[in-house]
Amino acid sequence: MNRLRLSLTIVSLCAPLGARAMDAPPPPPPPTYRIVSPDGKVTYSDRKPTDEKLQTRQLGHAPPTAPLFTPGTSLFEPPRPGAVAGDLTPPRGVTGKPFPPGLPDAVLSVLGHQFYVQTLVETCGRSTPAAMERYQTVVRNWRDRNADILGRSNRITFALFTGEQRDLLRTTARSRLERLLAPPDASDAERALWCDHAADDIVHRRLELVGDAHLAPVANYEAN
Repeated sequence: MNRLRLSLTIVSLCAPLGARAMDAPPPPPPPTYRIVSPDGKVTYSDRKPTDEKLQTRQLGHAPPTAPLFTPGTSLFEPPRPGAVAGDLTPPRGVTGKPFPPGLPDAVLSVLGHQFYVQTLVETCGRSTPAAMERYQTVVRNWRDRNADILGRSNRITFALFTGEQRDLLRTTARSRLERLLAPPDASDAERALWCDHAADDIVHRRLELVGDAHLAPVANYEAN
């Protein structure tokens, strides 16, 4: 009888631990590398090769920290001496005043984040319809969390930038975003893996706008 009571006590003590273990999220999958040899043969591995002759790309990997674009892009800086007139970007917006320091870069970064997150619906949703509901939820939650900075950036863009400058911002954001997305020749499996990694990055708040010091020019901007 004493042994039976001891056994029951052990089971009762371990049960909550077992339940918590079952409820715990599974560990993230190991990275997968796509490896192309000099003769064009493609293989996949969970280990990154050290041979420099091999072209290696980690599937589904994107920088997990904001901003997507580094500062210092100088989209709307005053013209440099000797620059070709046709290559100059207007240094001022619709107000005729110089842009506050860092503001164009910050707006560009916000726009890049928006395009990146929207890819989950525009691209991933079409390639993996079964996951569309999940992607829509991820995007909606991200927008809700970052609604203030998104709204500020949008108002600044239309209040300070000319139509030509807004086009330049969008074109630059999409161009720089290409290196972070799944390549055009990616297989369905590779694209699905990228989509899952991107969704996880957003869910775990690795691409948040609120509180990002690089976006201070947008967050602190006050219209005069």
